[in-house]
This record gives sequence, structure tokens and C-alpha cells, in this order.
Amino acid sequence: MRKIIQMLVIACMVVFSTQVAFANADKETLVEGADIASIQRIAVGAPLYQAPANAPSKDMLTKILSDSGRVSHSYVVTYDTVVDTIKATKGVDIAVLDRRKAGVIFKENLDSLADAYVILTVANNSRTSFFFDVFKVGTNELLYSYEILANKNEEDSVKTYTNFCEQFYKHFDRAAEAQLKKQLKEKF
Repeated sequence: MRKIIQMLVIACMVVFSTQVAFANADKETLVEGADIASIQRIAVGAPLYQAPANAPSKDMLTKILSDSGRVSHSYVVTYDTVVDTIKATKGVDIAVLDRRKAGVIFKENLDSLADAYVILTVANNSRTSFFFDVFKVGTNELLYSYEILANKNEEDSVKTYTNFCEQFYKHFDRAAEAQLKKQLKEKF
């Protein structure tokens, strides 16, 4: 009986250590004084990304980031919606402009569409890193950032990228809920 219990304890330790070993490393930063609890709509900006071989393209990554917003409590305004709105109201197609000009026009025309916008930066070194930065519309001040690092055994695939984007939205929602609870606690 004692041997069986020892074997079960060892098996449990192996299972739990395996889960910890394969968890992605991530880091979340909420800027001091930033109000993310009031954000209702988040616009998706064009990601800063150079696609490695056999990885999703930049357009696919933009779609993944927009589609992953389905797990969020906030309304996610897709990049295509922003592009179409700017094209209809200003007559400028930012999809064909260079990255810098498109970024300036993107930021200037979000007032009616969103409260904040997210820019994804992807670093593909030995391990893929995703950096999500949320900025306030109008002032362009950084409110929140989230970094997630892929494990060595994870490949650059749609599944991995979707997982990372969904993790960002979940962490952002948790941070906003925690901030709202803290604000309500301070009021009462």
C-alpha cells in the first residue's frame, strides 16, 4: 500500500512539473495611473512583423489578432474596419502606404472608432516573442503591455499565434477587471 502511494505521489509530481515546464513565459505591465477599466473598444493596428519561413504572413497575423478578440469582453475593431473607415471618410488607403505614414494616419483617425488601440510586435529569434502594447486613442500614451515568449518546441504556426493573441486578450481583461474592482473598493 505504501509503495502505491509513493508511486502516485511521484506520478503527480511528474505531471505537475511537466505542465510548469511547458508553460509560456509571460510578463504583464500596467502603466502607473493608466485607466484601462474604462476601455470599451480596442482597435487592432498593423503588426510590426517580419514573417519567417513557414510562418503565417503579416496579413494572416493581423487577422489572427482581430479574430482572437472574440475571447475579450471589449469590442475589438478589426484593422480592415479601420482601413475601410479611413478610406471612406478621408479618401486615403492606408493599406498601400508605407508603415510610418500609415501609422500616423491610423492614430489620427481612431477617435470615433475606439478608446484604445493595440500594436503587436513580433521578434523571431531563437524563440518567438510577442509584445502587445495598448495605447490610448488621442494621446497615444502607453497604458498596458503584455509580453509572451514561445517555448523552444513551439513552431511559428497559426495555432501558436492564435494562442498567444487569445492569452493577450484574456490577460488584458483580467487586468481591467482587477483595476475596476480596486477603483470600486476605494470608492466605498
